[in-house]
Amino acid sequence: MKLVLALEASSRTYAVAVGAGEGPQAQRAARRDDPGFAGLGALITQTLAEAGAEFRDIGTIAVDIGPGGLSTIRSAVAYANGLAFSLGVPILPVTSLELMAIAAQPDHPGPFLSVKRGQGGTVYAGLYRDGVMTEMRHGAPGSVLPALAGDLAEVCIAGAAREDVSPILPGIAVVDAGIAEADILVLYRAGLAASAGSDRLVPVASPINEASKILHESATASRHRL
Repeated sequence: MKLVLALEASSRTYAVAVGAGEGPQAQRAARRDDPGFAGLGALITQTLAEAGAEFRDIGTIAVDIGPGGLSTIRSAVAYANGLAFSLGVPILPVTSLELMAIAAQPDHPGPFLSVKRGQGGTVYAGLYRDGVMTEMRHGAPGSVLPALAGDLAEVCIAGAAREDVSPILPGIAVVDAGIAEADILVLYRAGLAASAGSDRLVPVASPINEASKILHESATASRHRL
């Protein structure tokens, strides 16, 4: 059975997981600013070796496309694209906003508002409800967050910026999911599910940044499901 390789890089930490079952056979993580960090390629090679596998055993690559640390996201997506091309395997691109919402699902019925800080006081935010990321936006918190959650009576917040949300959403009951970042295990399980067949598998992934089209589409156009 072919393996799933998951690459998560939306924070300062690179995380890798590989396997073919409910849980990965091996996983590793390393901060990119650690003096001993030899690069993403080395981290993946080490993880495969720990799993007793080789690159040729990979059948699906799941990659966190952001938003997050711009350099780490670009590096991870570029690596995933190059590896997928060389192996002839598909990629499952998943946003860090969606990963945080999925991680919050076991403890809350939703809907979920995932938030990540951007540059210059901006945020990236996404509304996830009924198993779908319905819309994602980038901009000033005071305009983006009410636009996404303004019609809700209650919302569960995930992301490192979640403590800033309540004052911006008066009249909405805000529940803290306690989740700050995307989780490699959530990404791995998404890749495992997609490996059986999914219309979200692509040959080439693109990193999310403030100019990405998906952040400026209508709610209908931006809907996607794991």
